[in-house]
This record gives sequence, C-alpha cells and structure tokens, in this order.
Amino acid sequence: MDALDKLDISQREKLEHFQSITHTEDIVAAIDKLTEHNWNLERAIQHVYDNKTTSSTARQTSSIPQTPSTPTQTRRTPFRLFSIFTWPLGLVWNITWAFLSLASRLLSRRTITNTQRQDPRTIASRFLRDFESSYGETHLDFFQGGYSQALEKAKKELKFLLVVLQSDEHDDTEAFCRNILTSTDLIDFTNRNQMLIWAGNVREAEAFQVSSTLQATAYPFLAIITLQLPNGNIASSGPKMTVVDRIEGLTTSESIIRRFEAAIERYGPGLNRLKLEQDQREMERRLREEQDRAYHESLKADQEKERKAREEREAYARAQEEEQQAERERERQRQLREQYIRYLCSHLPAEPAADEQNDVTKISFRLANGERVIRKFRGQDRIEALYQFVEAYPFLNTPTQADDAAPPSDYQHQYQFTIISPYPRTVYHPDSQRLIREERSLWPSATLIVDSEVDDDN
Repeated sequence: MDALDKLDISQREKLEHFQSITHTEDIVAAIDKLTEHNWNLERAIQHVYDNKTTSSTARQTSSIPQTPSTPTQTRRTPFRLFSIFTWPLGLVWNITWAFLSLASRLLSRRTITNTQRQDPRTIASRFLRDFESSYGETHLDFFQGGYSQALEKAKKELKFLLVVLQSDEHDDTEAFCRNILTSTDLIDFTNRNQMLIWAGNVREAEAFQVSSTLQATAYPFLAIITLQLPNGNIASSGPKMTVVDRIEGLTTSESIIRRFEAAIERYGPGLNRLKLEQDQREMERRLREEQDRAYHESLKADQEKERKAREEREAYARAQEEEQQAERERERQRQLREQYIRYLCSHLPAEPAADEQNDVTKISFRLANGERVIRKFRGQDRIEALYQFVEAYPFLNTPTQADDAAPPSDYQHQYQFTIISPYPRTVYHPDSQRLIREERSLWPSATLIVDSEVDDDN
C-alpha cells in the first residue's frame, strides 16, 4: 500500500501499536489519526477513547423513548378522551426517566472527567492501595502503569498480558477479588510463566476506555492478550497484540489457569519463535558492539602506541639537539679557554735571572701528569701567578699568535686544578691580592703538588 510505503520504521511500529490498542482496522484512518496528532501515540489513543466515551453517552441519550406525534385530524375522539385521563401519568413517567438518565450521565461524566487528568501510574497506585486495604497484600502482581504501557511492555518482552476489569456495581466483584485475584495457585502460575497483569476499575477513565476497546459486556472481565502473527505470516503486516481469550463473569482460579494453559499451548510456540529471533538479534547486536569495542580498543591502543613512539622520537631528537648544542658550547668554551691560556703565556712575568737572589723563591711543581717543573718567582708576585704559570706551562713552547694580545670577551676563566703543599698540608687558592712573600711556607723555596679536578681526557 502506498500509505505504508511512505512510513519509516518508527511510524510503522506506532501504527501497529495504535491499531492493537484501538482495534482500528482501517489503516488509512489510523494513519490520518496519528498524523493529526503529529504521531504522538498517547494523544492519538486518548483522543479515540474520548470520542468513544462521548459517542457512548450520546447513544444513551438518543435511546430515551420519545412519544411519536400524529396529525390532529387523524386522532379519533375516544383516544383523545383516553389521553386526557392518562396524560398526567405519562408526564410523571417522562420527567422521572429524563431526570434519572440525566443524573446518570452527569455522574458518569464527572467521574471520568476527574480521572482523565490523573497520571496512569497514579491511578494504578491508587487501585493497588484500595485493593490491599480491602483484601490484603497477597495478590497478583499488578502492573504499576497505564494500559498502553503494559501493552507495550508485553509486546517488547514477548509476554502474555492478563487484563482484569472490575466494577463496583456488580455483586460478583467482592468474591472475585477476595477469592480469585488472591489465589496462591493463580499467583504461582502467573509468576512462573512471567505474565504481566494489568487491572483497573471501570469507575476510572482509563479502565472505562479499555472496557470499551475490549468490548466488555459483563464483569468481572478478563482478557488474555499476546503478540500474534497474522495468518501465521510475519511478513504480511507484522505481529500484533491480540486478544486471544476473554472470560466474563465470575469464574474460578482453576478455570482461569486452564484457559491460560490452552492459550500458552496454542500461542506459546509463536512467542518462543519470536523470542529466539529476538535473542538472535540481541546476540548479533552484542556481537557487533563487542566487535566495535574491540576495534576501537585496538585502534586506541595503536594510536597510543604511535603517540608514545612519536614522543620517544621527539624526545630523542630533542636530546640529540641538546647534546649537539652542549657539544658546541663545550667546544666554544675549550677554544675560549685555550685563547685565554695563550693570552696568559704572552703576559706571564719573566722568570728572575739566575744571578737575581734577593726576594726570590724557587718553587718545585709536581704536575698532575707526574712531571716535575721548577721555576723561580719574585716575592712581589701574587699567589695567582702560581696558577697562571701551571695553566700556561703546556703552551709556553708554542708559537705566539696574533689574537693572544687580549683575553677573549665574555669569558670567565676557571682553574681546573688546585695547588697544595704536602707537608704541612696547605691549600693555596688563586688569590689575586695576596703576595707570595706573605706565605712563609713558600719562602725561600717550596714543593707544591698540582691536584687536577678533571679527567685527563679533558
């Protein structure tokens, strides 16, 4: 059908649900009703129920007997005389009938109008409280929600739904509630078969509408509803929630169980087949989710691995760059140091002559490489002159270059050795202010040890 072809999956499901609840066979009319309410299923169903209630009241009003009128000229005189004597009785009867009908309609409409504004869950909760206050807490497990919610849950979970309707105006209601709905055999049976039970009192708007939809004619009323495949072919129009059995009037729990067993025997295989298909779809869905999860976890692991590898490469590159920069800086410092030492070589005070005896001390150095060097110093020389000599000694015999005339700029020289007197042990620091003659241990001669602070490779 063209109308069905234009619907998406969600709209098709709502259409089937709407038809199941309202028993609307006309697909086009059902689509029009849903479209009128912007495919809001609850509002569309409520509107249908409201119309049914209004039309039912209208039919009751129109059923009041009316006295047909006849032309005056055709009435015979005896009938006119009889009417004169009987019209007071007819008038009283008509007034009484009209009053009773009007009062009944007003009470019915007031009750329904008041309950229509209440939430289905609130109504279900009130039904449960009223039932337990009268018959105790041992009873069937009544669904706490609206009829359409129970129907949808039974359809989704592929369960049998037992609809129970009762009326306070019927004499059998007391015995039905006290003996049937509290029967332990029936309770065990419904629990064992995981059935949903929705119950309502027709004084409430929703239960009244459900009774109209299910065409209940006597109370108490029970309907067994399940998902049924039309004509055994699921492809025709899809499974629908269908009333497969109905029990009207007072009965026994054993009879209800037998009827339910017959329904299970007849429609259970179809439900089981649908459950298998549903389980298969659920298993496939979980499998897809697990595959997707495994894929995303693997992808995440690969991305994390790549991130770590990239960070390691970047860290290695930074380390290499830093090492190269450090090496360049060391080379620059070495060159500056060498340039400074060459500067020292060209600016060391000349060693006193052999015939110069006054104010002269002779120092014997044992260098870090084991070599012994002897040199004379004047008493007016600074202690730092000892360090300058030791520092410049390796370069004293190399040719002087042009750039040795001045020390390098932006360079602070650090001596990488310490000069020590072995006995008594005395450390001499490179003091640029203190004179050699002021150190008695250095006068008139001394033996000093050069203690290197760096490796020989440097």
